Amino acid sequence: MAKNLKLKIKNTQLAQALNLDKVKTAAAKKKTAAKKTTTKAKNDAKIDEVPDKEEKAQDSLPKKEEAAPVKKKSIKATDVPSSVRDMQKAKEEKIAAEAKAEEEKIAPPVEKNEEPAPVEEPVKAAEVKEAPKEAAPPKEDTKPPKLGRGLNKSETPKIREPRTPPKEEKKPKPKEAAQEKKPTKSFSPSDDKAKKFKDTKTVKRFETKSFDGRDRQGLRDNEEGSWRRRRRFHKKGPKKVEPVIRPSHLTLKLPITVKDFASAMKVKASELIQKLFMQGVVITINDYLEDETTLQLLGSEFECEITIDTTEEERLRITDKTILEEIKETPEEELEARPPIVTFMGHVDHGKTSLIDSLRKSNLASGEAGDITQHIGAFKCHSDSGDITVLDTPGHEAFTEMRMRGATVTDLIILVIAGDEGMMPQTEEAIKHALASKVPILVAINKCDKPSFNQENVYRQLAEKELLPESWGGQTITVNCSATTGEGISTLLEMILLQAEVLELGANPKARARGSVIESQLHKGLGAVATILVQNGTLKKGDALVFDEIYGRVKTMHDEHGKQITKAPPSTPVKITGLSGIPEAGCEFIAVENEKQAREICEERTAGQVRARLKGRKTQVELEGMLERNQELQAKKVLNLIIRADVQGSLEALKNSLLKIPSQKVEINFIAEGVGQISESDVELAAASNATIIGFHTSVERHAEEDISRLKVVVKSHDIIYHLVDAVKELMVKTLDKVAEEHEVAKVLVKAIFKASHLGIIAGCQVLDGTIKRNHLVKLERAGEIIFEGEIESLKRVKEDVKEVAKGLECGILIKNFREIEPDDIIRAFEITYHEQELT
Repeated sequence: MAKNLKLKIKNTQLAQALNLDKVKTAAAKKKTAAKKTTTKAKNDAKIDEVPDKEEKAQDSLPKKEEAAPVKKKSIKATDVPSSVRDMQKAKEEKIAAEAKAEEEKIAPPVEKNEEPAPVEEPVKAAEVKEAPKEAAPPKEDTKPPKLGRGLNKSETPKIREPRTPPKEEKKPKPKEAAQEKKPTKSFSPSDDKAKKFKDTKTVKRFETKSFDGRDRQGLRDNEEGSWRRRRRFHKKGPKKVEPVIRPSHLTLKLPITVKDFASAMKVKASELIQKLFMQGVVITINDYLEDETTLQLLGSEFECEITIDTTEEERLRITDKTILEEIKETPEEELEARPPIVTFMGHVDHGKTSLIDSLRKSNLASGEAGDITQHIGAFKCHSDSGDITVLDTPGHEAFTEMRMRGATVTDLIILVIAGDEGMMPQTEEAIKHALASKVPILVAINKCDKPSFNQENVYRQLAEKELLPESWGGQTITVNCSATTGEGISTLLEMILLQAEVLELGANPKARARGSVIESQLHKGLGAVATILVQNGTLKKGDALVFDEIYGRVKTMHDEHGKQITKAPPSTPVKITGLSGIPEAGCEFIAVENEKQAREICEERTAGQVRARLKGRKTQVELEGMLERNQELQAKKVLNLIIRADVQGSLEALKNSLLKIPSQKVEINFIAEGVGQISESDVELAAASNATIIGFHTSVERHAEEDISRLKVVVKSHDIIYHLVDAVKELMVKTLDKVAEEHEVAKVLVKAIFKASHLGIIAGCQVLDGTIKRNHLVKLERAGEIIFEGEIESLKRVKEDVKEVAKGLECGILIKNFREIEPDDIIRAFEITYHEQELT
């Protein structure tokens, strides 16, 4: 608004200058005063006060003039037409006359109280006159109005009257008034409007550009001319440090990662790792802590007591009681008598399976390859005296694990010894298993029908093993029998049942089913099949079972004759299907509520086993050990094998037998192993890893036979285990490099040298010893040193090529790739014979 006032004053001065003819004397003084006032307004940004003299002059103005201010248009004199100029001149003359009258009224009091200021009086009078018309800012603000944004140039903004100062105030002197400037704020809407026009900033506008490929690719973001909103940056105050309250007691589950343990302890993981590192334990933030003592020591470092929550472990273990402990804790009124579990053990070909056939009136031996037992079998024998459950174990040395499993689950061991041969190594091994399991032993001395039967020799051998027979005053029951004639079979059965009565065997048929896996296999039509022995409780069709990391729901149940049954009481061997995998032979099973619970338990057990395997792989190996291992592998040959067997027990026995092959030059590496037929994937894996496939009691899938011939994979399949072990030994020998042995067969002396343009240097020689042949390898000796080894390229006698030259004859020899032959050189011819190495 002050700017508009300035422009209006200038326009007024211009209008007065046009009427110099009529108002020359008054206008000259006013023009001089107006120039000074304009200069002063330009220097000051804002005039806050007006001298008190002007305030008094404004108070003395009549109210009519204040109520009806004259509106004027602020138009430049040079831009308006002549008719308008005449009208403006008339108005300006009238204004000048009024201003002069006002000066005359105000002049007397000014002359008494203030110093004369003749030059400024006309200008001040004009300002006082114009102020009520234009409604200037309050009191002393006499700044000329500016043409603000949005106002028409032809219009003059309305200005309110300045407020009259209070009469009680004393008029300061002109000097003091000039020095003291007290700003006052205006609350009138016109002031706000003027301020709005004054403070408004012009916004910089940019030309809009067409949308093109650069916009699609986002290439205009950083170009000049883009508008970006200014962010407000808030000053961040000081961070509030909250005290960390660490727990004094924690209950944790094992295993737990270092990260989770640190979070529970309210400490940094780096601190825990540092504590462990100082104790020599190298660990990372994602590793698992499984040792209870380690957690408690870490907790004591930070004054926290750690308690291990074992509820999850107990849930995965299902029960911490063994089968025998569970039976012992069962009340006597709930126990019922069960058939005894009897295991026949002994050396191979001593008649174990034949005795079982005599008891069961069957012919099991005919079903085994080579008439030897290579599988563990479970059967039930029915007699007038009672029923018994029989386990048949192989007698070959390879089936040690099977015999051990049989000794673990049995109630009574029948040790079969051939009376004509006596004790053998596997017989002694069976005695060790029986003594370790604390199972009573009953000795059956077989083949009593043979003339070479020697009962006393067997008694003496038993006494040496601390098994004193009853006939010699001991406690070991012995029965002479013959599986061929049937002699003593009934007596053996009676003794078994008598021993079972003494043991007082019992079980709780109403309890949940528990037992052990005798054997497992992969059936082509049924899938995973397990032969199990129920030791306590009753197994029913549809029950959910847990085998270590394998679970299942019993879909079908068969007895040893292949007949389907719906339940199996204690001491009953059955074959079941519906398993998620092939369980390991010898593992225990237990029935749970439903299949969902069984699956969850097995999945969590599997996760724990995976963590354990990963932990074993991450164990650090010393550099020296790694170097030694590399040297061993470089010195040894490696035979890669893929093993397939019919049942889990046979696979285990075969693997153990192959690992026991003594060899310091060849190492066996099992690429893969499994139960079932040899599949296409096995053949492809063997071709990729240069491995040999070993099959035991299994066959090759129909689709895999074409791949075997196409990929030229070696497959060795046998039904007898020691034949298969011999075949693997042959493969191990073939992997070894053959040993080369040189034999000198001729000695030739070089007498002369002949040069041929198209052949080179020909040595004229005489055979001193032996017979030299064209296919012999030769060594050139000069001054007692061998300077070249190579082959004969051409051998001639006179002018003809010959195959050999005998002793005493002369010949011409051309050595391949060698032309530096000299007279008196010795040529020694030799042959190489290759011999196979031995494994040891």
